Amino acid sequence: MTTPFFAVPAYLLGTFILSALIVRVAPKAHSSRQVRKHLSLFMVLPLLLIVDILSSIDAIRRFGMRIARGTFEFISGRRLHSSEEYAYAYFGYSRRRQNRRRSDRRARALGGTSKVAAAKG
Repeated sequence: MTTPFFAVPAYLLGTFILSALIVRVAPKAHSSRQVRKHLSLFMVLPLLLIVDILSSIDAIRRFGMRIARGTFEFISGRRLHSSEEYAYAYFGYSRRRQNRRRSDRRARALGGTSKVAAAKG
């Protein structure tokens, strides 16, 4: 029964020291930034480290895809069609602006750039 009694303080002390070392070694890591913002998150350090591992795997994947794309373009002598850049032109779709509201488009279509004055009543 004494094992759980010492396990909790040992876990808290261990995660506290490990989180401080991670902040020192890798200050730009996700877990380091989160612990520096909210110190109480050192208690869930293993979960934060899982997020760090997953983001590292994603960074390695993106780097590998960049190398594969560059190699393919070098061997083929042609640039690849990016789904983001060339999809509209390649498939004949017109490019729509997503960041504009409908009311803004109507106002610009009518040529009115001035704001509507409130009626006094």
